[in-house]
Amino acid sequence: MDATLREALAARFPAVDLDQDVLLVPAADHYPLAALLKEQGYTLYVTVAASHHPGPEGDAFEVATVLRRPVRGAPSVAWRVVLGADPHLQSLYPLFPGADLQEREQLDLVGVRFDGHPNPVRLMLSEDWVGHPLRKDYAPNMPHAPWR
Repeated sequence: MDATLREALAARFPAVDLDQDVLLVPAADHYPLAALLKEQGYTLYVTVAASHHPGPEGDAFEVATVLRRPVRGAPSVAWRVVLGADPHLQSLYPLFPGADLQEREQLDLVGVRFDGHPNPVRLMLSEDWVGHPLRKDYAPNMPHAPWR
């Protein structure tokens, strides 16, 4: 991370440890962080990936996002947000239209909702599909016609 970006992030997000490879960011700072990165030239939306972590205290979810500058060899910036049992996070679609299908995929497979997404419907599975198959509590042998 270059000095200019580090300075901008430290000024706006003082609680975030900038020495981590993947920043841990509060959910409320997810969208503002992405907006600041876009202003700094990180205009390429690389990916978003959600994961499910069931535990004795209840479900937890984590959403990781990666942006980079669209030039050869440019570094990327990655951050993650930890969510509780009701997983929802602000959509980055207004900043990055490339987030459209990836956010819908995470909704479909893991069940994380992206608030403000213009078309929050299933992408890969039918609308009548029950559950989210990438959650750890989803039974791998669950029958689903016509596949099994």
